[in-house]
Amino acid sequence: MNISSARYVLALGATGCAVVFVSSIFIGTETLDLGLAWRELITRTPLNEAPTLSVLLRHRIPRTLAAFIAGGGLALAGCAFQALLRNPLATPYTLGVASAGSLGAWVAFLLADITATIPLVNIITSKQALAFLFAGADVFLVYLLAARRIRTSPAVLLLAGVTLGMLANAGIMFSRFLARPDRLVNMDRWLMGGVDVLGYQPVLFLALGVIPCMVVLLMQAGRYDQFAFGTTMAAGRGVNIARLQTTTFFVGSLITAVIVSEVGPVGFVGLIIPHGVRALTGPSHRLLMPLSIVAGGAFLCACDIVARRILPGETPIGIITTMIGGPVFLYLLVRRQFSDWNV
Repeated sequence: MNISSARYVLALGATGCAVVFVSSIFIGTETLDLGLAWRELITRTPLNEAPTLSVLLRHRIPRTLAAFIAGGGLALAGCAFQALLRNPLATPYTLGVASAGSLGAWVAFLLADITATIPLVNIITSKQALAFLFAGADVFLVYLLAARRIRTSPAVLLLAGVTLGMLANAGIMFSRFLARPDRLVNMDRWLMGGVDVLGYQPVLFLALGVIPCMVVLLMQAGRYDQFAFGTTMAAGRGVNIARLQTTTFFVGSLITAVIVSEVGPVGFVGLIIPHGVRALTGPSHRLLMPLSIVAGGAFLCACDIVARRILPGETPIGIITTMIGGPVFLYLLVRRQFSDWNV
């Protein structure tokens, strides 16, 4: 794709993203009177006396920002892992990070009476802290298991991650067995994923954890293009293979751990978005990665609109992404040959 075409695709993607982003702010379970919200704003009415403006500022905008950051982060991490593992089925959850993070959150639910007494920073809860710690432990264990062979066999990463993910799922089942029935509802609801946040503390937590990692991965775009030709050729062109693989592994896993600890395991975003974008842009990561962020954020915002407005009630967003992502990926699987990975 030439420069003018790339600029056109980026501009088109940014425009579509902006439309979905704004729509997500103003479309919800209940219709907002924008005129009333504007009057409350210009008259400087206190938020506790301005219900329409309060819903807009404290709920709709933070929820949209959380969905965009989470969707963009998952899409970028999925794109990076597909490049690292040279596997079209790789996702941010391939290495077991989501399962381990879910286990941590379930432990927090299980020990709610104890964790509630633990002092934490204002922007993080015990559920987020334990989910992040368990996800981080998974990353560390996967790296230890594969460290000696990471340079020659990325498949070892995949196998180690899948195995630890299965162990974490077993832990989740055991915690379900031990949990009180009244807590199972909240535990199951969290496992379905959701961006129904209130206030800006969750958004700040996501932004501080995800955005710097995005910058690091975007800086590797040119190296991923070289890596696609094989490790030998990439090394011959000056790419430090071990450093690239280690950076991708840790930074991509960190993005995933932060997102899972806040919004739960939202599936399919990191799988289908890079493939869908790649069908438009080709394999060049210099264009593929930034557009994946835009498309991933817009996709999760659109799914949140469906969850709030089209389906009855507040349907968990993880259900929506799976309902949409499954058929879309099957379509891509039938139509494309995934020749970039020689499979």
